[in-house]
Amino acid sequence: MGRRADRRKARAEERREKEQAEATRAAMRWTVRRLDILEFLILFLAILLALAGGALVAWFASAVVSFPFRLTWALSSLLLFIVPGGGVYLRELRRGRHRGTTDEKTEPKDPNG
Repeated sequence: MGRRADRRKARAEERREKEQAEATRAAMRWTVRRLDILEFLILFLAILLALAGGALVAWFASAVVSFPFRLTWALSSLLLFIVPGGGVYLRELRRGRHRGTTDEKTEPKDPNG
């Protein structure tokens, strides 16, 4: 009779662990979805700021040097978006390269400890 109770306890523990793992997966999916939304929101705001900054630069340039407004707006908006974005991208590439040279383990860790 003791073996049956042990087996029942083991099955109950296994079921509890599976439920906990599924709850953790659901929480992670929710978190990743929220972070994706935040990432797109930040990207959208960066585009809006680049367009507004480009319009301001084009307005000054067309008033002072008489450059064509639309062409100046397009070029300055692209520059205001691509230059900072390229800098961040290059910094992340360098950071990733430095991370790869350390003696850190790259093997996945056991989820239970």
